[in-house]
Amino acid sequence: MDKHDILEAIVGASSDAIVTADATGRIVTWNPAAGKIFGYTAKEAIGQDLSILVPTEFREAHKAGLARVVKTGKTKVIGQVVALRGLRKDGTEFPLELTLSTWKLGDEPYFGGIIRDMTEREALNAELRQSEERMHAIMRSANDAIVCADVNGNFVLWNAAASAILGYSEKEVLGKPITMIIPERFRDLHEEGIKRVAAGGERHVIGKTVRLSARHKDGHEFPVELSLSTWSDGGTRFFSGILRDISEQARLMDELSQSEERMRAIMQSANDAIVCADQQGKILVWNAAAEKMLGHKPEDVVGKSLTVIIPKQYRAAHSAGIKRVASGGERHVIGRTAELLALHADGREIPIELSLGTWEVGDARYFSGMIRDITTRKQAEEEIEQANRTLDEKNQQLESLSVKLAKYLSKQVYNSIFSGKTDVRVASYRKKLSVFFSDIQGFTDLTDQMEAETISALLNEYLSEMAKIAEKHGGTIDKFIGDGIMIFFGDPETKGEKQDAVACVKMALEMRDRIRQLCANWQSQGAAEPLRVRVGINTGFCTVGNFGSEDRLDYTIVGGQVNLTSRLETAADADQILISHSTYSLVKDEIECRSVGNLSVKGIARPVKTYEAIAVGVTKEQHEVDISGLRDSLNLPLDMGSLDDEKREQLSSSLRKALEALEKADD
Repeated sequence: MDKHDILEAIVGASSDAIVTADATGRIVTWNPAAGKIFGYTAKEAIGQDLSILVPTEFREAHKAGLARVVKTGKTKVIGQVVALRGLRKDGTEFPLELTLSTWKLGDEPYFGGIIRDMTEREALNAELRQSEERMHAIMRSANDAIVCADVNGNFVLWNAAASAILGYSEKEVLGKPITMIIPERFRDLHEEGIKRVAAGGERHVIGKTVRLSARHKDGHEFPVELSLSTWSDGGTRFFSGILRDISEQARLMDELSQSEERMRAIMQSANDAIVCADQQGKILVWNAAAEKMLGHKPEDVVGKSLTVIIPKQYRAAHSAGIKRVASGGERHVIGRTAELLALHADGREIPIELSLGTWEVGDARYFSGMIRDITTRKQAEEEIEQANRTLDEKNQQLESLSVKLAKYLSKQVYNSIFSGKTDVRVASYRKKLSVFFSDIQGFTDLTDQMEAETISALLNEYLSEMAKIAEKHGGTIDKFIGDGIMIFFGDPETKGEKQDAVACVKMALEMRDRIRQLCANWQSQGAAEPLRVRVGINTGFCTVGNFGSEDRLDYTIVGGQVNLTSRLETAADADQILISHSTYSLVKDEIECRSVGNLSVKGIARPVKTYEAIAVGVTKEQHEVDISGLRDSLNLPLDMGSLDDEKREQLSSSLRKALEALEKADD
């Protein structure tokens, strides 16, 4: 294998993108890792402008820098590692590290870049980043020693890394012989070599990297790698050396240089299966982990086709892929990590993770694969998926249960509890509420006239329709008591005392209208008479909250104002909505009402000033009463015989309105 083959293998196997471009910024070469990192195939990338890899906001700076380097030959970043942002084919940006170099072919400048995707590194946590910073500091302090000497073998240059590696300060060595860092047993050979090269003789080690021993200031010896060069300046010859302390690497380097046997030993120690094959798909290398994972001994599979570990259903695709890549075609999985299935010696299929690479020796192509058994991971993923399915089922059960529970609670209470606004515990507080009571007049008699099933259907329809109207107006349904309904406004949500009262009365009026619409249907089901509903509404301070025990709670309201509302409902006539003076004072600007007078109700010591809610809106007739058309018949004393039925009804209505206007004026 020549150097070109080695270079091609290194570039092809590199996990870093290696990209070169000409002076115009057009891509010239593009390795597999570049395709993996940026998403472009070599065919797509070569010939394109480098700016396709640069985010939009940096392209102008990129083009300006490129032009500057081409024009002046000067650059700030050549030979350095710089952190930048890259742009993938799919439009996503990612962090990268770039090491940039430049050279010329003839008079044409070219650029080369080694690009490392830093996405995963950026995701490390703070502790890892701190550790990484410490590691960078260590690496920065471990630079190679650079020393120079004149033709006489005396030091003329000594960098800081040399001080760190060899123990001498720059002041201690400049002008001193180089033999002070050479072990005594090698000094004679060193001086002879200096004289020979200075005299134009053979240069045994010039331009090569050799392993030697160096002597530290404290006297101890340690292994180094030395790269030696020489040059002349004005007829005077100088020598320079780059020394790398390889103490920590010496044992490994010795082992790696021994033979292929050492490489096999390293492969045998790998936890992942390592398998190599030729371009015909014949197995060449099979390590111990492959035997353990796939059940075949090396002697049973080396020289045989890779299909021995490939499930039958995938063999045709595998063979086609081998032929395609061997002939220079597309490499769908080369350089990527893919999840596949492998065939064990006992016939079972196991899930694996495969990282596949390829290289060439002469005209022959070879393949290598690192295989990891992911059975445990797949089992864990399945367990997690099953747990998620179970959790989804539980959530669906809870959701179904919550929907069922919601039917036992008013919408406001349900939302308040499930949103966390309300604690489910025994607690109460005082609050001004508008309270609504209603019942069906003569419902007990109705139950004696109709079948139980019919009366149940009628009652459920009635309660359902009333509940819809209550929810529309924002009322909290406290309870259904047979045919009776108790609703209140102002808790757990309130729009203010006035708006709560208005909403309560508007709800009652809409309920009365809806009942009238339903009467025809109820009568067709057996109700002899139209159903009539009585309503009482009152506004005042009540005690509201959760009542009961720690095991069984009822969200409700109690207090004298609640009792008063119940008494108003009992006192109301059929289809009548009686409201207290406290409610009337809040709704009179929006609801047409008429005074009923003072009512004495059971359980209330003083008479209750009461009104009847008529309709939504305040009409002119509530304040102005026109009785001009009654002058001929309106006499005191009243001559009842002179009034016909029409005028009698007109007089009655006018007097009622006049009385209401007078009472409102008193208010």
